[in-house]
Amino acid sequence: MTLPQIRRAALALAAGAAALFSASGTQAAVVVVNPGDVSLVPVANQWYRTNFRDVSTGRTSITTAAITTTQPRAGNGSVEMSLTDGSGKVDYAYGWGYVAGRTLANLTGLSYEWYRQGASTNPANQQPALRLLIDADGSADTTNDLGYLVWEQVYQADPTVLADQWVTSNALTGNFWQRRFSPGTTVEVYDLSLQEWLAGANPAGALVLGQSTAVLGLEFGIGSGWEGSFRGFVDNVTYAFGTLPSTTFNFETVATRVPEPAGLALAGLALVGLAAGQRRRARATLSR
Repeated sequence: MTLPQIRRAALALAAGAAALFSASGTQAAVVVVNPGDVSLVPVANQWYRTNFRDVSTGRTSITTAAITTTQPRAGNGSVEMSLTDGSGKVDYAYGWGYVAGRTLANLTGLSYEWYRQGASTNPANQQPALRLLIDADGSADTTNDLGYLVWEQVYQADPTVLADQWVTSNALTGNFWQRRFSPGTTVEVYDLSLQEWLAGANPAGALVLGQSTAVLGLEFGIGSGWEGSFRGFVDNVTYAFGTLPSTTFNFETVATRVPEPAGLALAGLALVGLAAGQRRRARATLSR
């Protein structure tokens, strides 16, 4: 190989590696969540179990929530959630706090996959709900304007809750109801879209939302007044803001390792180093 050829090969390899590395920044991210990644206390930027109610907390329900292989979705696992009566409840939550650009107006992706086991005896229109944790004015200095926007299948245009099969729900286009924290108020209006909430919908007792409303995190869960037993599963929880790539949380019992795009870039740089070595050897040969 001549010196010009070596130089061109090295430049091509470097360009290719850089292109791979750059492209990885625009691709959707899939985050694998294993059982050891789930905390039992609130932790920022980590999934944690919360609002757990069962016999251990004085209720009569035997409640479970764990990543299992019972009904895998996109790998070997999913989050299994169950309760034996209406006193049970459990949520999985993920919070990031106040992050620039993560506003309700800038939310461009919100979906998840869920499964309701047909043997459940609670009302057939109940399934795991998806919630957004919001701050109405987007300021951490005010503390009386926090709440949830809650998506449930029963309040959508097609309220049918399918049993014994995985359902993919694009919550971004659906209806949400609101739970206000202070004072604790369930706003019993169930047919408002995110766009209507953003436009300043003002049901009695509700937080008035707008362009500055911050999204502080998300969660999914079951229970809180349900009657009868329930067993179901959740996987592939996805969110996105603005033009940034979406993030999908895939719950697995065993870590699934995928070659990092950055690793591909490093491999390309190694090849560049190899080409440089060939160039030095070629120079040594020419100087003899």
